[in-house]
Amino acid sequence: MKNLLSVSKIIKVYNQKKSPALDEVSFKCKQGETLAIIGSSGSGKTTLLRIIAGLDMPDSGKIILNDKSINDQNTFVSPEERDCSLVFQDYALFPNMTVRQNVSFGKNALNNPKKIQELLELTKIDDLENRFPHEISGGQQQRVALVRALATSPSLLLMDEPLSHLDQELRENVRSELINLFRKTKMTVLFVSHDTEDAMAMADNIVVLNNGKVDQIGTPIEIYSSPVNQYVALLFGKTNLIPLEFMPDCKHHFFDSKSKKEVVSVRPHQLKITNNDSIKKSKSFACKVISIHYKGAYQEAKLEFKKLLLTVHFEMNFEIQVGSSLDITFKES
Repeated sequence: MKNLLSVSKIIKVYNQKKSPALDEVSFKCKQGETLAIIGSSGSGKTTLLRIIAGLDMPDSGKIILNDKSINDQNTFVSPEERDCSLVFQDYALFPNMTVRQNVSFGKNALNNPKKIQELLELTKIDDLENRFPHEISGGQQQRVALVRALATSPSLLLMDEPLSHLDQELRENVRSELINLFRKTKMTVLFVSHDTEDAMAMADNIVVLNNGKVDQIGTPIEIYSSPVNQYVALLFGKTNLIPLEFMPDCKHHFFDSKSKKEVVSVRPHQLKITNNDSIKKSKSFACKVISIHYKGAYQEAKLEFKKLLLTVHFEMNFEIQVGSSLDITFKES
């Protein structure tokens, strides 16, 4: 598939005395792909989204959308002329308009009532069209905002923290609905989020931002299993940074600036009890149990190995006691 969006060396500086908000950010998004921009607070992800949408101007760099330059040294295409739609974090629905009036507000949306009706039915809000935003739930408001964005038939859908306002139970349901909607409409989607779980579940590829720079680009599996540095490793959940000297056979490792050593990122579920005598002692860790915490679906234990403190997850029915000794080995599955 062709690249629908190409972002090249985008720089944005708000304060000359501080580091750039965006520092030569580059990535591509293929047609039909769902791409997540992930990063901690202050990483630059919202600034990047606003620049792509045309709500802010970069200091330098180039953006090409659907083979058309919308940002470069000599070009700035206004937001309303860009072939993309943005769903704001707070949805930005008009409180004095009904659902039907809200979704029909976008440019040229009224020219295609059949498409609007199909989207209302697809998102299961067709029976709410005469209600006002305050009369429907948060999840329903988000669907209204989505239909309004899609009704203009954009090439690219932009979303700012799409699930941040929803509670956990509703969040999981809406996440599944969004995935199905994107697949059915074959929409190209770029969304920014601080929630790595949303990115892992929804995105085909992920761009990780750190202090305005791209640290890593890859599939959810690649980034979770093979992070390029400590920031990426910890951003995607708990992990153990184990010196390479204890795991010399591991192919993926990186230099840790804190410990000044090459380390391997090992997730808690990847450490297992050594129950095979054929496993060499050099491939296992003789640990002492320091603490145990019950997490509902599993037990989380802190184990001490030499000067390392390891976090390991065990099944609930596994008997383990503080002070006991365990031999632990690394399983990549």
